[in-house]
Amino acid sequence: MVRKIVLSIVAVLAVSFAALAQNMQVTGTVVDEAGYAIVGATVIVDGTNTGAVTGENGHFSVNAPKDGSLVISFIGYEAQVVAIAGQQKLKVVLKQDTQNIDNVIVVAYGTTKKEAFTGSASVMKSEDLDKRQTSNVLNTLVGSVPGLQMRGASGAPGSTGSINVRGISSLEADINPLIIVDGAPYSASLSNIAQTDIESITILKDAASAALYGARGAAGVILITTKKARNKEATITVDAKWGVGTRAAKDYDVIKDPGEYYEAYYAQLYNKYYYGDGMAMDAAHIKANESMLGDLKYNVFSYPAGEMLVGQDGKLNPKAKLGRRYEANGETYYLTPDDWMDETYKTSLRQEYNVNLNGSSNRTNYYMSVGYLNEEGIVKNYNFERFTARIKADYQARKWLNVGANVGFVSSESLSQGNSAFSFTSYIAPIFPVYVRKVDAGGVPYIAKDSQGNKMYDFSSGENSYPGLIRPYVSTSNPLGMNEYDLNRSGGNQLNATFTAQADITSWLKANIQSTVTWGFTDATATANMFVGNAATTNGAVTRTNTSTFRQNHLQTLTFYKTFGDHNVNVMAGHEYYLNEQAYIGAKSLGMFSPDVPEINATAGKAQATANSYRSGYNVEGYMLSAQYDYASKYYASFSFRRDASSYFAKENRWGNFWSVGGAWIMSKENWLSDVQWLDMLKVKASIGQQGNDSIGSYAYIDTYNIIKDTDTSTSTSFRMKGNPNITWETTTNFNAGVEFSLWQGRLSGNFDVYSKKTTDLLFWVSIPESSGTRGMYDNIGDIRNTGVELTLSADLIRTKMVNWNVSANIAHNKTKILSLPASKIDPLYGGYSETTPNGYNQYWMEVGGELHSLHLPHYVGVDAQGKAMFQKTIYKTDANGEVVAGEDGRAIIEGYTTTYDFNEATEYAQGSGQPDVFGGFSTSLRVGNFDVSAIFDYQIGGEINDLYYASLMAPSTSPTGETFHKDYLKSWSPNNTSSDIPRWQYNDQYTAAASDRFMTDASYLNFQSFVVGYTIPEKLFSHKAKLRVYVAGENLCYWSARKGLDPRYSFEGNTYGIGYSPVRTITGGIQLTF
Repeated sequence: MVRKIVLSIVAVLAVSFAALAQNMQVTGTVVDEAGYAIVGATVIVDGTNTGAVTGENGHFSVNAPKDGSLVISFIGYEAQVVAIAGQQKLKVVLKQDTQNIDNVIVVAYGTTKKEAFTGSASVMKSEDLDKRQTSNVLNTLVGSVPGLQMRGASGAPGSTGSINVRGISSLEADINPLIIVDGAPYSASLSNIAQTDIESITILKDAASAALYGARGAAGVILITTKKARNKEATITVDAKWGVGTRAAKDYDVIKDPGEYYEAYYAQLYNKYYYGDGMAMDAAHIKANESMLGDLKYNVFSYPAGEMLVGQDGKLNPKAKLGRRYEANGETYYLTPDDWMDETYKTSLRQEYNVNLNGSSNRTNYYMSVGYLNEEGIVKNYNFERFTARIKADYQARKWLNVGANVGFVSSESLSQGNSAFSFTSYIAPIFPVYVRKVDAGGVPYIAKDSQGNKMYDFSSGENSYPGLIRPYVSTSNPLGMNEYDLNRSGGNQLNATFTAQADITSWLKANIQSTVTWGFTDATATANMFVGNAATTNGAVTRTNTSTFRQNHLQTLTFYKTFGDHNVNVMAGHEYYLNEQAYIGAKSLGMFSPDVPEINATAGKAQATANSYRSGYNVEGYMLSAQYDYASKYYASFSFRRDASSYFAKENRWGNFWSVGGAWIMSKENWLSDVQWLDMLKVKASIGQQGNDSIGSYAYIDTYNIIKDTDTSTSTSFRMKGNPNITWETTTNFNAGVEFSLWQGRLSGNFDVYSKKTTDLLFWVSIPESSGTRGMYDNIGDIRNTGVELTLSADLIRTKMVNWNVSANIAHNKTKILSLPASKIDPLYGGYSETTPNGYNQYWMEVGGELHSLHLPHYVGVDAQGKAMFQKTIYKTDANGEVVAGEDGRAIIEGYTTTYDFNEATEYAQGSGQPDVFGGFSTSLRVGNFDVSAIFDYQIGGEINDLYYASLMAPSTSPTGETFHKDYLKSWSPNNTSSDIPRWQYNDQYTAAASDRFMTDASYLNFQSFVVGYTIPEKLFSHKAKLRVYVAGENLCYWSARKGLDPRYSFEGNTYGIGYSPVRTITGGIQLTF
């Protein structure tokens, strides 16, 4: 027995020595085409699990058979199989793989190949961003990312709107996606980051891609990755651009001619006196003229004495001439109207300069940049100025250790008006002057000067006015005049630093540590001047605020990656800690010393200044696990799990579990499709998982109190809000399935996704009896579901060395359905309830089974035989006490319908949703030799919004207001136009333009978003030492909608009264120099 064992051991040793005799130690270096070492390349002995990773100088050492082969690979380069052939030293040159570079995308806590990705995401590269000229990079995503919508955008420099990814994920919690910059959450404005510093933006849309962000990923995640070294040799890039901006918003078709306005005002008065009051024609004519000038006060026309401004034909007196002089206080004043829009808006200048240096050595990669942006507003006293600097570097400290740092600094200053002139100028009639004018000794009108030597604006009161005239439209105010002196200034500094360390523990195990700290400080000053306007009575006011923010994020991960034949496994475990702390202090004081010294200490009321301060914090901590598996690069599976805790909830409800599973199948790699020559890639994928939303704000889980003054030296408390310790996460269950394909060597490619997102435990504000000391509290009640589809297509129509023409398009459809609501809010008789919309001017109808953003409005029936507006009224069955009777289903019994003239008696009904049927964008790019042209459009089709501004312009006056009118009033019902369904144009008709479905308008639009035309000067002119490109670009060029002036992009609920800061049309010229 012993003899057999000994012989067996000898046999095994003999075989082992024989195998070892056939192996040898192979060393070598891996370099790129320029001869620079590649650090981190994978070297695997073909057919085995044995391998190594190149260290400093690209060196590797591995034990391999003499007649074997090595497989060398590195992201961004073509993999090579190198025969050993008995060589002990090898030098391997890897070629850059531009196609595979495009196939690598940034995902949660790392990167992956597109084919291995089981989730849904959209990617914008730096080349795509270069086609846009904006100070906030989020504005570039609209129309380019399927399923993404932006609302509430302003044209103010540096601003952006709110973003929704795949619909509305919550009703009362925050619905903006989580933003991650270089691996850390980022809550500051993205206008702080220079667009030229950004390498890519990835938008994660489903659970498989975003569940690892757990508590904050339900509304989607936007990953922004800044640039790093691209070249071995140091490369300097200079990008300089200069542009002009103009107002891009279209005006509604309002009356702008003073004569036409007097005619419109006269018409409503004449109709009242003649048709309504039954006066004789001549008497009605005379009284209409007298009432018109009595109401409006301002008569800016001169005409012969004894005649009327408006004739009996309703037209302006042909002898009337614009401009009127009158005597007051011993001086001659001159009345003539100004164009308030022209006085408000101007042509602005925009200039931006960015310089970056990047390169690498054997052990170091570096990227450095500085940038300057000065963007004037198209409105006086609006400006955004920004200075940025960034350095990003990593160092191969040891063969197994890489350390890095990414440090950025930004200093910015924003100026804005203290008084919004936008609504004012949108409504004021075209007969009122901006300035006070007098007549000099030579009889020439001139703009008078105020006490400060500036133009005298007409405030209709005091020194700055036309004596004896009080403007009916917002009398005693003139925002253009106040903005000569009032100013809001906000200056900020931000320093952020990220430190990383990656340790290759073995060839199959690595550890990563990343810590990010961000410090931000904002100093804001707002002044209300001491000379004119509302604050003049208190000799002005100063408000000063300081906000200091400190954010930190610490991430540690351990990653196992191993290849077992055709099996590839990647498992990552990690921990993340995020803390956001903010401190605020502010004060306001009256009685300024001078507008040049906007300080609290330089006011008379500093001892009585109104001051407040507070601190707030937000903390999230999580543990995560993810795994990816693929077999033969054909079948892929993914899994992720995260357990998060949020400081927004009580301790017993603080933790939540979030997960995802997904799979993908590369069908094109199957043998039965290998002969299909035109099919490059065909992939099907599916995923499901859960994500969370905790964005409800601090202290909703605990009772809170206000600290109030008791005596001059003591305080007391008053109850503020009741907390609910039981509230917890909103949870979104997200399912996604899709197909990705590429045909004819990439000439046609695309993807199609279908998804369903169900959000449960919605955080609602629930009313409770006021006897508890408060009106309500938050609770987890209610569910909604978003369902939709997305399609993206890209085609190279021409692809030659000389010419390349690409066309791309995307289209998305999303519907948000209400699944359940708080029972306490639902009126059982009608099955739902109405809720005021965020803009405060509309009501949403909330009903289980209904669509989100369904407005609640009366139904406009039309006009009666006299042209009066009529509305529908539902007749409900009532009992003897007048109470509405419910049927067997619990709903109110409807007996019929009637009409009413009284808007307040009309029944409100659920109207169309503001959500579009489909939305998306399309673009084209053409390169012919060194010339390049590109254009981008975005659009939406369907949906309805309430055009409130149009409604207000179509309302005849019920009192002297001095507001302008829409020219559509001419289409109103009259005895000579009885076929019109627009109510009669008659003064004091109360409900002519009352809110109803009459003003529900198609929300479709098409927007010409941007274009670029460029030319790259041949490098041979610079002896191949430099590359120069010149270009012209445009942004926010033009849009088309159902009604001139209507811009459906502002909100789902409809435009508000008046127009905000207009989008800016920018035309820019620039140069890009690389050497």
